[in-house]
Amino acid sequence: MAKIYMIREGDYEQIEQPVFSTGDTYFVDAGDRIWIWLGSKTTVDEKFAGAFISDLLDRERRGEPDVETIEEGQEPIEFRRAVGGMRIVDKDLAKSILKKVDKKTHPNVMYRVSGEEFETLEDVQFIQVPLSKDSLDSEDVFLIDTYEKVYIWQGKDCSVREKVVGGRLARKFDVERVGAQEEIFVEEGNEPAELKKLLGL
Repeated sequence: MAKIYMIREGDYEQIEQPVFSTGDTYFVDAGDRIWIWLGSKTTVDEKFAGAFISDLLDRERRGEPDVETIEEGQEPIEFRRAVGGMRIVDKDLAKSILKKVDKKTHPNVMYRVSGEEFETLEDVQFIQVPLSKDSLDSEDVFLIDTYEKVYIWQGKDCSVREKVVGGRLARKFDVERVGAQEEIFVEEGNEPAELKKLLGL
């Protein structure tokens, strides 16, 4: 598995989970290849620091690794597989996830499962979207995470494969927190009262 580093104040630190913030820059070291990942809201300074640090690593290895810069939303399958599946979140949520905070400080969050062409779970992304009925799409699967419960919302036009992947991704949340989370599969139009309240349905 590749090593993932977050750029922080001109330096970098390794992170254990493939959680990428829209407001940050990261580099992923796969040995023979280095990717610089730019969040859509990252600053110019962080972009520069990411390029500078990856250039230093490239020189240390005598130019052997290929260095590629990718922007949020343009991740190739090779990159997603190298990081072992990825989650794209806003900056505040990234801090919470990486610190493994308890349920008292964990916000309710919704993700859209993304990956039209995928062979493994590592090919799929889940991307944070506003927790609202306006974010839902009948062709997709969404995960609504309330810490103790994870709703797997299945659009009426999504594929069986997407439904299966949604359930598997929901189970990955268990590694971030203590205790089992309840997984609730929900079909579009049959949302329970608690979920309707969360989404504003």
